[in-house]
Amino acid sequence: MVGNPFVDYLNQFNVMSPNHSKIYDEYTYEAKENNFSFTIETKIEDHLISLFKNEPHSVILTGNAGDGKTRLCRSIYNSLSFSELNDWPNEGIIDLKFDKGIIRFVKDLSELKDEIIENELLKLQSYIQNNHQEKIYYLIAANEGKLTKFLSRNSQMNYLKESVRDRLKDYSNNKKQFSVMNLLDVTSSLYVDKVLEEWNKDSNWELCNRCSRKKTCIIQFNHEKTSNEQVKDRLVEQYRLLDYLGTHITMRELLIHISYALTGGYDCSDIQNAKHDEFAKQMDRPFYENFYGHGIEAEAFSEMRALKAFREVDPGNYSISNIDDFIINGDLSSNKRLEEIHRQIFNADLDLKLGYFIKKLDIYRNHNKESNDNFVNEWINKLRRKFYFEFPDESLFDRKSLIPFNYVSDYGDLFNNISKLGKIRRDIINGLNRAFSKKLVAPTNDLLATNDNLMIHGTYKMKNLKINQENARPEMDHRASKFSLSVDGVLIPMDLHLFEYLMRLNAGNTHNLLREDVEILLDTFKNELIKLSEPDPDILSILRYDSDKGMYIEDEIFIP
Repeated sequence: MVGNPFVDYLNQFNVMSPNHSKIYDEYTYEAKENNFSFTIETKIEDHLISLFKNEPHSVILTGNAGDGKTRLCRSIYNSLSFSELNDWPNEGIIDLKFDKGIIRFVKDLSELKDEIIENELLKLQSYIQNNHQEKIYYLIAANEGKLTKFLSRNSQMNYLKESVRDRLKDYSNNKKQFSVMNLLDVTSSLYVDKVLEEWNKDSNWELCNRCSRKKTCIIQFNHEKTSNEQVKDRLVEQYRLLDYLGTHITMRELLIHISYALTGGYDCSDIQNAKHDEFAKQMDRPFYENFYGHGIEAEAFSEMRALKAFREVDPGNYSISNIDDFIINGDLSSNKRLEEIHRQIFNADLDLKLGYFIKKLDIYRNHNKESNDNFVNEWINKLRRKFYFEFPDESLFDRKSLIPFNYVSDYGDLFNNISKLGKIRRDIINGLNRAFSKKLVAPTNDLLATNDNLMIHGTYKMKNLKINQENARPEMDHRASKFSLSVDGVLIPMDLHLFEYLMRLNAGNTHNLLREDVEILLDTFKNELIKLSEPDPDILSILRYDSDKGMYIEDEIFIP
């Protein structure tokens, strides 16, 4: 049986495969050789094409390896040239004449020798300073660290150094003569849906219909499951969670991760030639296990950064009693709807070993005392993950309670919701007061700039606390994912870590949870507020323990 060439294409992204390449530009370009042309339309690509066609100026693209800087350079070249760029020249620099002048493409600044980097950056600086009178414009792909380090040690490039620094600090400083586009600002979750939609097209899987192993193929199983809109949305939801936490996944890492979720590292020959033992291993690679890297070799895990990030939010690790009870006993609940759903999810499918799970469940229920079976411990983590992605009715269970963030839904609801932002300020203030003092402070409408000795240096009214959502980015695939808190000009960034911490404190939880993620930010914010404060010289404001309330309350001591 001949395998499916599309599965071979996916295998290019397998970090353990000899076909694997770490260059994202090659992934997309070489795909044409197998008749699979895979591209994702991006706002930044459209923006750059429009920029050079209409009001050209020099651009530096920064980001991590795998963010697609080289692919963008190739794409812009092809869009403005009469012929495609098949191969980069050895020096990694190529000039393109177009109707507005010349674009000088630098594929990767970090690959060049120092003297060449210096020469090219001095030219860039000169062109920017004279507003590109020569009509020569740069498009440079550069690692941010390498770029800033090189500029810092070359005093003759101070103008360019400051220009780059200003634009990295705030993208709104991009001007018509020069822009820096940081691909770390791209929101990873926006591409997951596009990748799954493209890779799960029926046309890619038509050959599988002729395969005798189709019904016992874990790759086919994963394709069918992730084609389901609900499952796909929940995979995107997990990536959105990383956006909230400020974790950037590069395009290359995303492709490696999603391809592994689909294939589990197998190809068609693995499926077709599998004997009994190997077939049993393949059944342990459903998409929801692959997504978190369970069962993957240690060497491959170290190469797949996305897996490390998702392990932190793995829903299989958290026990919620009513969900665990449904997983084990849902078909005996006397609720017809729940029993029907249980039968649909926990059935004789491939991921549940073709009925083996159902038999083990029956043995556990009816013979557990005699068998001393470790059934629950062996299966429960896997089944929680399956539940998280496949349970269809959100009204019956709080599926998101399996995520280790209690307030993730509240955080998501804040975006573009002025009313909710206004209502949440009191909770944020209460959380901040408890974070600053490390005490259970009674709820109040005032933000208290308190030191560790419980002295209140300044009091700020609720109206002074502003919660600002980050701006939209018309030139880049960027979805608002975080906020900032400001009090009289003092700012602190707020991602999900900080929001969760403050909301837990507001609810009366202990101070140790998540503290290591936010401690430095909060201490800096508090100290800046204390510096800004102007205490009354005749009154000492403190937090005093009130035994009746069991909390600390604001009090004053008059100084004679």
